[in-house]
Amino acid sequence: MGSFRKKISTNFKNRYRLILRKDENLEEKVSVILTPWNVIIITSVSLLLFGALIYVLLAYTPLNHIFPTKSAKYSSQEQYRMMQKIDSLENSLYQLNLQSEVLNKVLSGENVEIDLDDLEIGQSLPETNEQINKVTQNVKAEVGIRKASPIHNYNFFVPISGVVSDTFNVDRKHLAVDIAAESKSVIKSVQKGTIVFSSWTPGGGHTLIIQHPNEFLSVYKHNTVLLKKEGTFVNAGDAIALVGNTGELSSGPHLHFELWKNGVAVNPQQYISF
Repeated sequence: MGSFRKKISTNFKNRYRLILRKDENLEEKVSVILTPWNVIIITSVSLLLFGALIYVLLAYTPLNHIFPTKSAKYSSQEQYRMMQKIDSLENSLYQLNLQSEVLNKVLSGENVEIDLDDLEIGQSLPETNEQINKVTQNVKAEVGIRKASPIHNYNFFVPISGVVSDTFNVDRKHLAVDIAAESKSVIKSVQKGTIVFSSWTPGGGHTLIIQHPNEFLSVYKHNTVLLKKEGTFVNAGDAIALVGNTGELSSGPHLHFELWKNGVAVNPQQYISF
Protein backbone atom coordinates (compact mmCIF):
# COMPACT_ATOMS: atom_id res chain seq x y z
CA MET A 1 0.00 0.00 0.00
CA GLY A 2 2.85 2.33 0.90
CA SER A 3 4.63 1.64 -2.38
CA PHE A 4 1.43 2.36 -4.30
CA ARG A 5 1.04 5.77 -2.60
CA LYS A 6 4.69 6.51 -3.25
CA LYS A 7 4.23 5.61 -6.92
CA ILE A 8 1.18 7.88 -7.21
CA SER A 9 2.99 10.73 -5.49
CA THR A 10 5.97 10.31 -7.80
CA ASN A 11 3.77 10.29 -10.90
CA PHE A 12 2.05 13.52 -9.84
CA LYS A 13 5.44 15.17 -9.46
CA ASN A 14 6.57 14.17 -12.94
CA ARG A 15 7.03 17.06 -15.36
CA TYR A 16 6.10 16.89 -19.02
CA ARG A 17 6.87 19.29 -21.81
CA LEU A 18 4.31 20.03 -24.57
CA ILE A 19 6.08 21.33 -27.67
CA LEU A 20 4.45 22.64 -30.85
CA ARG A 21 6.70 22.71 -33.92
CA LYS A 22 6.27 24.09 -37.40
CA ASP A 23 5.76 21.24 -39.85
CA GLU A 24 8.02 22.57 -42.61
CA ASN A 25 11.24 23.01 -40.66
CA LEU A 26 10.42 21.66 -37.18
CA GLU A 27 10.98 25.13 -35.73
CA GLU A 28 9.80 25.24 -32.11
CA LYS A 29 6.86 27.63 -31.71
CA VAL A 30 5.35 26.85 -28.30
CA SER A 31 6.79 24.99 -25.31
CA VAL A 32 4.68 24.38 -22.20
CA ILE A 33 5.68 22.46 -19.07
CA LEU A 34 2.81 20.41 -17.66
CA THR A 35 2.32 18.32 -14.55
CA PRO A 36 -0.71 16.23 -13.56
CA TRP A 37 -1.56 18.86 -10.97
CA ASN A 38 -1.44 21.63 -13.59
CA VAL A 39 -3.73 19.68 -15.88
CA ILE A 40 -6.27 19.07 -13.09
CA ILE A 41 -6.24 22.73 -11.99
CA ILE A 42 -6.54 24.10 -15.54
CA THR A 43 -9.38 21.70 -16.38
CA SER A 44 -11.27 22.53 -13.18
CA VAL A 45 -10.95 26.30 -13.67
CA SER A 46 -12.03 26.01 -17.31
CA LEU A 47 -15.13 23.99 -16.39
CA LEU A 48 -15.96 26.48 -13.61
CA LEU A 49 -15.68 29.46 -15.95
CA PHE A 50 -17.68 27.70 -18.66
CA GLY A 51 -20.45 26.88 -16.17
CA ALA A 52 -20.53 30.47 -14.91
CA LEU A 53 -20.79 31.76 -18.47
CA ILE A 54 -23.68 29.42 -19.28
CA TYR A 55 -25.52 30.48 -16.12
CA VAL A 56 -25.14 34.19 -16.93
CA LEU A 57 -26.38 33.64 -20.48
CA LEU A 58 -29.44 31.69 -19.36
CA ALA A 59 -30.28 33.95 -16.44
CA TYR A 60 -29.72 37.46 -17.81
CA THR A 61 -30.09 37.28 -21.60
CA PRO A 62 -33.00 36.54 -23.99
CA LEU A 63 -31.83 32.93 -24.07
CA ASN A 64 -33.87 32.36 -20.90
CA HIS A 65 -36.98 32.45 -23.15
CA ILE A 66 -35.61 29.51 -25.14
CA PHE A 67 -34.19 27.55 -22.19
CA PRO A 68 -36.37 28.54 -19.21
CA THR A 69 -34.71 28.76 -15.79
CA LYS A 70 -36.05 29.64 -12.39
CA SER A 71 -35.06 33.25 -12.92
CA ALA A 72 -37.06 33.30 -16.16
CA LYS A 73 -40.42 32.82 -14.45
CA TYR A 74 -42.80 35.69 -15.01
CA SER A 75 -44.92 37.31 -12.38
CA SER A 76 -48.64 37.50 -12.86
CA GLN A 77 -48.35 41.21 -13.71
CA GLU A 78 -45.82 40.48 -16.44
CA GLN A 79 -48.01 37.71 -17.84
CA TYR A 80 -50.96 40.08 -17.92
CA ARG A 81 -48.97 42.73 -19.80
CA MET A 82 -47.75 40.13 -22.28
CA MET A 83 -51.31 38.94 -22.90
CA GLN A 84 -52.40 42.53 -23.49
CA LYS A 85 -49.68 43.00 -26.09
CA ILE A 86 -50.53 39.73 -27.82
CA ASP A 87 -54.23 40.60 -27.89
CA SER A 88 -53.46 44.05 -29.31
CA LEU A 89 -51.19 42.60 -32.00
CA GLU A 90 -53.79 40.01 -33.00
CA ASN A 91 -56.48 42.67 -33.33
CA SER A 92 -54.16 44.96 -35.34
CA LEU A 93 -53.24 42.11 -37.68
CA TYR A 94 -56.90 41.20 -38.13
CA GLN A 95 -57.77 44.83 -38.94
CA LEU A 96 -54.95 45.10 -41.49
CA ASN A 97 -56.01 41.88 -43.20
CA LEU A 98 -59.61 43.10 -43.32
CA GLN A 99 -58.62 46.46 -44.79
CA SER A 100 -56.47 44.73 -47.41
CA GLU A 101 -59.37 42.43 -48.36
CA VAL A 102 -61.80 45.33 -48.60
CA LEU A 103 -59.35 47.45 -50.61
CA ASN A 104 -58.87 44.63 -53.14
CA LYS A 105 -62.64 44.34 -53.55
CA VAL A 106 -62.98 48.10 -53.95
CA LEU A 107 -60.32 48.13 -56.65
CA SER A 108 -61.95 45.27 -58.54
CA GLY A 109 -65.40 46.89 -58.30
CA GLU A 110 -66.92 44.07 -56.24
CA ASN A 111 -69.63 44.57 -53.67
CA VAL A 112 -68.34 44.30 -50.12
CA GLU A 113 -70.50 42.43 -47.64
CA ILE A 114 -69.32 41.27 -44.21
CA ASP A 115 -71.52 39.33 -41.82
CA LEU A 116 -71.00 40.64 -38.29
CA ASP A 117 -72.40 37.44 -36.78
CA ASP A 118 -69.64 35.38 -38.37
CA LEU A 119 -66.75 37.56 -37.25
CA GLU A 120 -64.83 37.34 -34.01
CA ILE A 121 -61.43 38.91 -33.48
CA GLY A 122 -60.63 37.47 -30.07
CA GLN A 123 -61.64 37.60 -26.47
CA SER A 124 -61.41 40.30 -23.87
CA LEU A 125 -58.59 40.24 -21.39
CA PRO A 126 -59.27 39.70 -17.68
CA GLU A 127 -59.20 42.69 -15.39
CA THR A 128 -57.50 40.97 -12.45
CA ASN A 129 -54.31 38.97 -12.15
CA GLU A 130 -56.19 35.99 -10.77
CA GLN A 131 -58.16 35.76 -14.03
CA ILE A 132 -55.13 35.85 -16.32
CA ASN A 133 -55.69 32.35 -17.67
CA LYS A 134 -59.50 32.70 -17.89
CA VAL A 135 -61.38 34.49 -20.62
CA THR A 136 -64.74 35.82 -19.51
CA GLN A 137 -66.25 37.53 -22.51
CA ASN A 138 -66.28 37.29 -26.30
CA VAL A 139 -66.40 40.55 -28.20
CA LYS A 140 -67.75 41.02 -31.65
CA ALA A 141 -65.69 42.95 -34.18
CA GLU A 142 -67.26 46.23 -35.10
CA VAL A 143 -66.80 45.68 -38.81
CA GLY A 144 -69.10 45.40 -41.79
CA ILE A 145 -71.24 47.74 -43.77
CA ARG A 146 -72.82 50.09 -41.29
CA LYS A 147 -74.10 53.60 -40.91
CA ALA A 148 -71.68 55.99 -39.26
CA SER A 149 -72.74 58.33 -36.51
CA PRO A 150 -72.07 62.05 -37.10
CA ILE A 151 -68.42 62.90 -36.55
CA HIS A 152 -67.30 66.48 -35.96
CA ASN A 153 -63.61 65.92 -35.19
CA TYR A 154 -62.55 65.46 -38.81
CA ASN A 155 -62.24 68.41 -41.17
CA PHE A 156 -63.11 67.08 -44.62
CA PHE A 157 -62.93 69.17 -47.76
CA VAL A 158 -65.86 68.99 -50.20
CA PRO A 159 -64.50 67.02 -53.19
CA ILE A 160 -66.64 68.83 -55.78
CA SER A 161 -69.60 71.19 -56.03
CA GLY A 162 -72.63 69.62 -57.67
CA VAL A 163 -75.94 67.89 -57.17
CA VAL A 164 -76.20 64.69 -55.16
CA SER A 165 -77.78 62.30 -57.65
CA ASP A 166 -77.58 59.15 -55.53
CA THR A 167 -76.99 58.58 -51.83
CA PHE A 168 -75.35 55.94 -49.66
CA ASN A 169 -77.68 52.95 -49.46
CA VAL A 170 -76.66 49.58 -48.04
CA ASP A 171 -79.81 47.80 -49.18
CA ARG A 172 -79.09 48.70 -52.79
CA LYS A 173 -75.40 48.00 -52.26
CA HIS A 174 -74.55 51.55 -53.25
CA LEU A 175 -71.76 52.34 -50.80
CA ALA A 176 -71.11 55.84 -52.06
CA VAL A 177 -72.49 59.27 -52.81
CA ASP A 178 -72.85 60.20 -56.49
CA ILE A 179 -72.39 63.89 -57.30
CA ALA A 180 -73.48 65.04 -60.75
CA ALA A 181 -71.27 67.77 -62.17
CA GLU A 182 -70.09 69.17 -65.48
CA SER A 183 -67.58 67.05 -67.36
CA LYS A 184 -63.95 67.88 -66.59
CA SER A 185 -64.84 69.75 -63.39
CA VAL A 186 -61.98 69.67 -60.89
CA ILE A 187 -62.17 67.05 -58.12
CA LYS A 188 -60.29 67.81 -54.91
CA SER A 189 -58.88 65.66 -52.13
CA VAL A 190 -61.12 65.66 -49.05
CA GLN A 191 -58.15 65.51 -46.68
CA LYS A 192 -54.38 65.23 -46.72
CA GLY A 193 -53.02 61.78 -47.47
CA THR A 194 -51.12 59.52 -49.87
CA ILE A 195 -52.34 58.23 -53.23
CA VAL A 196 -52.42 54.43 -52.92
CA PHE A 197 -54.12 53.71 -56.26
CA SER A 198 -54.33 55.71 -59.47
CA SER A 199 -55.30 53.64 -62.49
CA TRP A 200 -58.09 52.18 -64.60
CA THR A 201 -60.67 49.64 -63.42
CA PRO A 202 -63.39 48.13 -65.64
CA GLY A 203 -66.31 49.15 -63.45
CA GLY A 204 -65.00 52.43 -62.04
CA GLY A 205 -63.09 53.71 -65.03
CA HIS A 206 -60.26 56.02 -64.04
CA THR A 207 -60.15 55.45 -60.28
CA LEU A 208 -58.13 57.15 -57.57
CA ILE A 209 -57.83 56.11 -53.90
CA ILE A 210 -56.24 58.11 -51.08
CA GLN A 211 -55.14 56.86 -47.64
CA HIS A 212 -55.79 59.55 -45.01
CA PRO A 213 -54.91 59.88 -41.31
CA ASN A 214 -57.17 58.25 -38.70
CA GLU A 215 -57.60 55.12 -40.90
CA PHE A 216 -59.77 56.90 -43.50
CA LEU A 217 -59.74 55.93 -47.17
CA SER A 218 -61.43 57.97 -49.89
CA VAL A 219 -62.32 56.59 -53.33
CA TYR A 220 -63.00 58.64 -56.49
CA LYS A 221 -64.40 56.80 -59.54
CA HIS A 222 -65.50 57.47 -63.17
CA ASN A 223 -62.97 60.29 -63.70
CA THR A 224 -61.97 61.41 -67.16
CA VAL A 225 -58.40 62.29 -66.15
CA LEU A 226 -56.28 61.42 -63.12
CA LEU A 227 -53.96 64.26 -62.08
CA LYS A 228 -51.93 62.41 -59.43
CA LYS A 229 -49.82 59.25 -59.46
CA GLU A 230 -49.52 56.49 -56.88
CA GLY A 231 -47.27 57.39 -53.95
CA THR A 232 -47.93 61.12 -54.27
CA PHE A 233 -48.75 63.06 -51.09
CA VAL A 234 -51.64 65.52 -51.37
CA ASN A 235 -53.16 68.12 -49.07
CA ALA A 236 -56.84 68.78 -48.46
CA GLY A 237 -58.23 70.73 -51.41
CA ASP A 238 -55.53 69.68 -53.90
CA ALA A 239 -56.80 68.92 -57.42
CA ILE A 240 -56.52 65.18 -58.02
CA ALA A 241 -58.80 64.38 -61.00
CA LEU A 242 -61.41 65.67 -63.45
CA VAL A 243 -65.05 64.59 -63.56
CA GLY A 244 -65.81 62.07 -66.27
CA ASN A 245 -68.07 59.27 -67.45
CA THR A 246 -65.66 56.35 -67.63
CA GLY A 247 -66.21 52.76 -66.60
CA GLU A 248 -68.98 50.23 -67.22
CA LEU A 249 -71.05 51.38 -64.22
CA SER A 250 -71.27 55.06 -65.17
CA SER A 251 -74.30 56.57 -66.90
CA GLY A 252 -73.25 60.21 -67.11
CA PRO A 253 -70.67 62.73 -65.91
CA HIS A 254 -70.46 62.44 -62.14
CA LEU A 255 -68.20 61.64 -59.22
CA HIS A 256 -68.76 58.34 -57.45
CA PHE A 257 -67.31 59.10 -53.98
CA GLU A 258 -66.75 56.46 -51.30
CA LEU A 259 -65.44 56.92 -47.76
CA TRP A 260 -64.03 54.06 -45.69
CA LYS A 261 -62.84 53.93 -42.09
CA ASN A 262 -60.98 50.95 -40.62
CA GLY A 263 -61.97 48.83 -43.60
CA VAL A 264 -65.66 49.76 -43.23
CA ALA A 265 -67.76 51.67 -45.77
CA VAL A 266 -69.36 54.70 -44.11
CA ASN A 267 -71.89 57.24 -45.31
CA PRO A 268 -69.93 60.25 -46.63
CA GLN A 269 -72.84 62.57 -45.85
CA GLN A 270 -72.32 61.86 -42.16
CA TYR A 271 -68.89 63.47 -42.49
CA ILE A 272 -69.18 65.96 -45.36
CA SER A 273 -71.82 68.53 -46.24
CA PHE A 274 -72.23 68.26 -50.00
